[in-house]
Amino acid sequence: MRVVATAGHVDHGKSSLVLALTGTDPDRFPEEKARGLTIDLGFAFCTLPSGRTIGFVDVPGHVRFLKNMLAGVGAVDVAVLVVAATEGWMPQTEEHVQILDLLDVRTGVVAVTKAALVDDDTCDLVRLDVEERLGALGREWAVVPVDSPTGTGVPELARALDDAIAAAPPPADTGRPRLWVDRVFAAKGAGTVVTGTLTGGALTRDDEVVVGDRSCRVRRIESHGEQCDHIGPGARVALNLAGIDHHAIGRGDAVVRPGQWTTTAAADVRLRPVPGGKFPTRAEVQVHAGSGEQRARLRVLEPAADGSGTHLARLTFSAPLPLAPGDRIVVRSSGARATLGGATVLDVAPARRRADAVARAALPLAARVLTARPWCTPAEFAALAGRDARPGEAAEVGSWLVEPGELTRVRERAAECARDGWPPITTVAAACGVEVAQLRAALGDAIPDSPLDDPAAPALLAALDAQPFSPPAPAELGSSPELVRALVRAGALVDLDGVLFTTGALDLARRAVVDALAERGELTVADIRDVLGSTRKYVLPIANRLDREGVTRRRGDVRIAGPRAAPADGTGR
Repeated sequence: MRVVATAGHVDHGKSSLVLALTGTDPDRFPEEKARGLTIDLGFAFCTLPSGRTIGFVDVPGHVRFLKNMLAGVGAVDVAVLVVAATEGWMPQTEEHVQILDLLDVRTGVVAVTKAALVDDDTCDLVRLDVEERLGALGREWAVVPVDSPTGTGVPELARALDDAIAAAPPPADTGRPRLWVDRVFAAKGAGTVVTGTLTGGALTRDDEVVVGDRSCRVRRIESHGEQCDHIGPGARVALNLAGIDHHAIGRGDAVVRPGQWTTTAAADVRLRPVPGGKFPTRAEVQVHAGSGEQRARLRVLEPAADGSGTHLARLTFSAPLPLAPGDRIVVRSSGARATLGGATVLDVAPARRRADAVARAALPLAARVLTARPWCTPAEFAALAGRDARPGEAAEVGSWLVEPGELTRVRERAAECARDGWPPITTVAAACGVEVAQLRAALGDAIPDSPLDDPAAPALLAALDAQPFSPPAPAELGSSPELVRALVRAGALVDLDGVLFTTGALDLARRAVVDALAERGELTVADIRDVLGSTRKYVLPIANRLDREGVTRRRGDVRIAGPRAAPADGTGR
């Protein structure tokens, strides 16, 4: 299934051509029919000679309704350019073709309409002019004279369109569906319905999806007038969504699967101006992404070195968008309402510093992503890159994809930390700037097992540290004897005459006693008890430990500073 958009100047017969091809008048509103002027998007379907079913999105040609035209072509990759034989190439023909080029629509045909109203020579001149102009853009599209009211040339146009689609690459399927909403309404008895062109992947009935920050479910799917349980990319689709009010959705929103897309308020892009155009260095602009239009701030980060105008720039959007590298955006001026050019998305997690953004933009896609997030899961990588990682692009470490230089850095830093024996793994992870699980994945069997990795260990140590100088017995806290013995062996706990203190508690006691000795000169057990705010049961084991360490020296019933006593400020006074 494919969706085809019309394009062309006002009153060149786009809607009449769609009616001739499909039998359906795409003008939906009485005002359009009364004035003979397409104002908003219209939709119709037909079957081509090969049996292929296609959907048409008919767009307005008048310059006043260009934003609606952009909403119609933002997600399609096939077009029918309509040029009237009576007028030839006109201003909106030029702008519509520029927009198709900026969006990289490479498949299409040209209908030279109203051919019955001119002689053959005039029709041939229009055809040659169109071929030359499109050829300059690398588009070798078939050009077919048509007269819609009589049907002359319509079968030939259908065959040319059929051949063009058959020769084109199929719609990309990356397993990451995105439907840019171009219409939303409440259907009686069904609730919220949205329509759009599905790209990127398939959707299935009962899929969980998100629109903006709202979760909902696909209750029903309809395509080309028929209900279906599953629909692939490239089709014109109507989704009946459960769990969301139609007032919460608007044109320009996107329906996506949770976690598959990076919804970003800023993106670094490569700008390409229209011929003769120029981008300002800083400006407020209008951007058109998918079916939506919004204001954005444009800031050029690096001008093109060759003077081509293909600047590196940052777009900051007025509302976040689900984007991926490779997405195309049309940029228009806010004041003159002219198309400035296009923007190709490079980075959806842009660096804060300009120099970092410029350096990152020069990297291949995978390196660009991993520079922004050196450790990421495959799903996170896909959301940032717009595709899955390819072999050789990243180091696969456990459940992470890692930038190769980052992996080397972590392993070297861990080796430095363990040069004199392994400290607790939490200490090594902090020194390396990674999570414990990431460190384990990076080092594998090189890390010795540690009781501190036991999920029960942090809770036990925290409970003991809550009463550092009168700790409860671990058995009272429900800790297993095996864990306690392991923590003693690892040095996290110290057994003093049957009382278990944490290493941190003894450090605190040591500093408190040294400070008190510096002030008083000598301390009794009762004095140490008061300094520590504890009882004799706990203070005696601590005092005896400090004696053994040389921090204190016993002299009768008092203790004085020992050879290893030093003030807590480290001055050695």
